[in-house]
Amino acid sequence: MPPNVELATTLVAPVSNDIGSVTHKTKDEDEVFNWEQVYYFVSTNQIKSLHRHKQVQVVYDKWRKDTLAQYGSLENYLLTNKLEFGTMKDAQRPPVIILPNDFPYSVEADIDHILLWSQVPLSRTYIEDILENNYGSDKYEWVYWVNPPEIQSVKKLPHVHVFMHPKQSS
Repeated sequence: MPPNVELATTLVAPVSNDIGSVTHKTKDEDEVFNWEQVYYFVSTNQIKSLHRHKQVQVVYDKWRKDTLAQYGSLENYLLTNKLEFGTMKDAQRPPVIILPNDFPYSVEADIDHILLWSQVPLSRTYIEDILENNYGSDKYEWVYWVNPPEIQSVKKLPHVHVFMHPKQSS
């Protein structure tokens, strides 16, 4: 594990052989995205094509409203309840906290949606090191991104969205 990385949870994902195909549809709030779709939308910078299931979105919207009323910002809530960063000794390899997304996007059960939280933006190399050392490219494949500013719900705390999928046995 890279120094300064705290793993908040261990991911266990069942293997699925049903990948499906990439489709281009109008937004279907009940759609569940498969790995091929997730990988395609992230790797082609079509992040806005991915979304939460409508029931999860309703829960998220209520939680967000209540949290903003109680804490004033999502950042305050996170720093009070979920994120306790260690001392930053190296800005190139800052402390990182890995958490599951509490309100994940609508993806198949064998896809994990995690977040890498930090106090400063993370380099691609460091992100890869974190994922390799915590999960292993021999077991998982992943794709990650940082939301563009216009759709960031937490703007003042850098974080990276990661979708992970178990590699299929050959």
